[in-house]
Amino acid sequence: MKHRTGTLIRRGNTFLVRIVIDGKTVTQSLKNNDGTPCKTRVEARRAQAIAVQCFTLSNRKQALEAAIRQLAETEIELACLQHPKTHIACCWEAYLSNGERPDSGEGCLSNYRTHTKQFQAWAKKHYPKTVYLQDVSKAMVTEYSLHLAETFSAVTHNKNIVFLRLLFKVLCEGKPNPFDRIKLKPKDTTPHEALTPEQLQAILGKAEGEFQTFLLVGIYTALRRQDVALLQWESIDLDKGVITVTPRKTASRSRKTVAIPIHPMLKERLLTLFKTSEYVMPRMAFWYQHNPAHISRRVKDLFEACGINTQKEVEGKANSKRHNKALFSFHSLRMTMGQQLISNGYTLDCIAQVLGHSSIAMSRHYSTITDTVKEKAILSLPSIATA
Repeated sequence: MKHRTGTLIRRGNTFLVRIVIDGKTVTQSLKNNDGTPCKTRVEARRAQAIAVQCFTLSNRKQALEAAIRQLAETEIELACLQHPKTHIACCWEAYLSNGERPDSGEGCLSNYRTHTKQFQAWAKKHYPKTVYLQDVSKAMVTEYSLHLAETFSAVTHNKNIVFLRLLFKVLCEGKPNPFDRIKLKPKDTTPHEALTPEQLQAILGKAEGEFQTFLLVGIYTALRRQDVALLQWESIDLDKGVITVTPRKTASRSRKTVAIPIHPMLKERLLTLFKTSEYVMPRMAFWYQHNPAHISRRVKDLFEACGINTQKEVEGKANSKRHNKALFSFHSLRMTMGQQLISNGYTLDCIAQVLGHSSIAMSRHYSTITDTVKEKAILSLPSIATA
């Protein structure tokens, strides 16, 4: 093995050693055993050998540790490919590469990936000894279902369970599917509530940067969370003052587009933004594509920071309490616009056009009006004298 000594350098009354390791030049001041700087060439030569050996050994140690980590990762990957069972840590990659899985769009795959990562993280924390997907027990699945029910809404719980059924069906063919026995939760009937102007002002006052833009677009367009997060510059015509989008929720059933006039406040904000990406809000688009739940948590935390209770607590079975569907969420911005339009006298047909509903029947869900408007409607009736 080549013995390395480095290059001794003198600068004034101090000595330094310079050595090249893996193409990188490292320079170190030389000191005696007591920590004082070397003042003579004899002292520097003695300290030089020690310093060079420390550099070399440290570099070798790091290289060895990196090689060990790489070897461990390679062994796991080989185990995932060669072992008849599917490693839980590799089940998402195994699902993607499986030719028997159904063809899914980019949005679905993003959600599926989130469901998988959540299950992997939970399994690693609570069942670290369960390594393979085929070894997941009914008790483990039941416990995970309870975890989902306590953490998320019924809709989110059901989406997770339905996908995990598919995951097991594709990767554990011929083995009983533990998720088949999990019953889906009935959909929550608690409707979202509209926000007051004061609440909207408080929300926008606390939000900052791109997140504030995200909320502004939601308030003044009533687009759904996905369409707002993935809004592209090509959909915006500032000269004509209109945003034209095809809502992704209904895109598979119909290619109906929605043209939304741009509110002056929203236009003022859009004019201040720089076009650094195809997306109007690159960071929000990234989060929606990789972890949509992160956006939901940010909205929830913001609402609660403004004193807005986002959940309703109801009695469950055996008098145990659980959280029902959110009273307020990003969808409340859409509900707010719908109710504001109703209160301002616009027809259900107009609201259906603005919100992108396929039928007026959907718009009726937004037809709740305030007591003030009801009182004004009653007082507008003519006075009829009685005998």
